[in-house]
Amino acid sequence: MSELQLILRRPAEAARRATEGESLRTLVATSLAAIVCGAAAFGGVVGSFRGGLQIAYAAVKLPLALCATLAIAVPAFHAIGVALGQRWTFRGVVALSLASAARGALVLFALAPALWLAIDRGLAYHATALAATLAFALSGVAALAVLLRGLGGHGLAQLASAVAIASVFLLVSGQTSWILRPWLVRPRTEDVPFVRAREGSFADALARSSLSATGRYEGER
Repeated sequence: MSELQLILRRPAEAARRATEGESLRTLVATSLAAIVCGAAAFGGVVGSFRGGLQIAYAAVKLPLALCATLAIAVPAFHAIGVALGQRWTFRGVVALSLASAARGALVLFALAPALWLAIDRGLAYHATALAATLAFALSGVAALAVLLRGLGGHGLAQLASAVAIASVFLLVSGQTSWILRPWLVRPRTEDVPFVRAREGSFADALARSSLSATGRYEGER
């Protein structure tokens, strides 16, 4: 069975190999290739809503965002495990994180043709944003299937590790995605930058969105 099949069909075995250090070089190389190719394909499809240069931009930025997130978050994952009494090696955490992200990226790759077809058939802007968000959610669930099997421990220790790691990943990936926006651009937009000027942080954007949802807007007294 190839590493790709292992990651997709046997997450428990992929997690075991990662945490026990078995054939790590092949597993890590395959995981990195899957992350880059899967994320690039899905990013290109999202960029196709605007078309033109945005396709290339999104195809480059999505793998970059995912790899940057892992580079920042993996040391935190290891620290969380040590603090909660998990017997993890840093090398094992790196391999496990890559295998988890690879499974998520492969799910994005599988969903990319359906999203592209929907966009080609005239899917509206907000519906496209929702469809892309749902695809990311499904890929996250798929990645979690590998990660949870590699956490080890039982009961509260495993639950605390899972919640802490998921929280760190969401915060870091959210900020990274915010820095590298725009992603989904309306077709009528004339000039699309590779990244927008910095306008606060991801947390600031969440706070503004929460206020807007309650009918309060920035600048109001």
